[in-house]
Amino acid sequence: LEQVAAASNYAVLHALLGTDPDRSWAGYVMGTLLALIIEANLSVTRGLTMVVSSRVPEGKGVSSSAALEVASMQALVRAFDLNIDPAAIATWCQRVENLVVGAPCGIMDQMTSALGRSGQLLQLLCQPATVLKPAVVPPEIAFWGIDSGLRHAVSGSDYTSVRVGAFMGYRIVAELAGFRVRFDDGRGVVQVDDPRYGGYLANLSPSEFAQHYATHLPRQILGKDFLTAYSGTTDSVTKVEPDRTYAVLEPTQHPIGEHFRVRVFAELLPHAGSERARELLGELMYQSHASYSACGLGSDGTDLLVELVRRAGPRAGLYGAKITGGGSGGTVAVLGAAGAGGAVARIAEQYAEQTGRHAAIFSGSSEGAAAFGATALVTE
Repeated sequence: LEQVAAASNYAVLHALLGTDPDRSWAGYVMGTLLALIIEANLSVTRGLTMVVSSRVPEGKGVSSSAALEVASMQALVRAFDLNIDPAAIATWCQRVENLVVGAPCGIMDQMTSALGRSGQLLQLLCQPATVLKPAVVPPEIAFWGIDSGLRHAVSGSDYTSVRVGAFMGYRIVAELAGFRVRFDDGRGVVQVDDPRYGGYLANLSPSEFAQHYATHLPRQILGKDFLTAYSGTTDSVTKVEPDRTYAVLEPTQHPIGEHFRVRVFAELLPHAGSERARELLGELMYQSHASYSACGLGSDGTDLLVELVRRAGPRAGLYGAKITGGGSGGTVAVLGAAGAGGAVARIAEQYAEQTGRHAAIFSGSSEGAAAFGATALVTE
């Protein structure tokens, strides 16, 4: 509490905690308290003890850090009798992740932890965070997660470099499109007046990108060469390292293709009673996995799990699979018929036999923190 009270902003608390990964959990919890002090103008006049218990697998690409942040802030909101919109809680938790812990993640994990509903998929337009009508999972299908046994890290250099590469790509697209660019104060951040795409790569269609921009983007570029030509990106969370080489084309293509795939997936999902619809849904997942791997965020374990699902195929009631989270390990999401649990278990067994790694399976969904609420335990 003294450290949080001494921190006037997120950067100060980040500096106090340092970069030791063993302290990241303290950063999540202490950061949520600081967020309430800053964002909700909370006045803290007493200490408190918080006990955190979680069954979410850590470092497996299934949002364990977001779950901790949202649960901690939900508990603090209850303890201090605050009335905070759940979407605001998610937004503030993302700031904790970005500015205190130092992980350049998006907001999907926090919004799902706060607003998820049992038996539904959260539809979220990350521009920056608009919650759409939830997508109900039809009874004919189900989703499973298979843990590859390889720890992933959203704060790792691979994820960060891919994010930087995507923002580099957008900056080049803005230049090619003739948008007006305003240069910042030397921090490597620029502002783009973008009337066509609103500042988001996802608003380009795959065909438009392929026809007008793709051939003009480099596969790779050295950071200092990019900065010389374009001064910076629009991302305030990451920075371009002059001596680092970044992939640009594939990281730029990924959000463009992924947005299109997600929209088609949502349109097909209500028709999942059809065998053909299930096959198409699965193909969209396979495409997503291939795109993520092309960005350099795959791993031998997750690639093997996806391939085992593909080989088993519809005859086993399995239709698609893809890596989740920040990549470079973690969990593979599997789409199958509702009764395909046995086939998923066999995939996990085959994986364990080939790699020697235990492949834990989890399934189902629950209410998010907003619906789950919080309970105060008062002791004398």
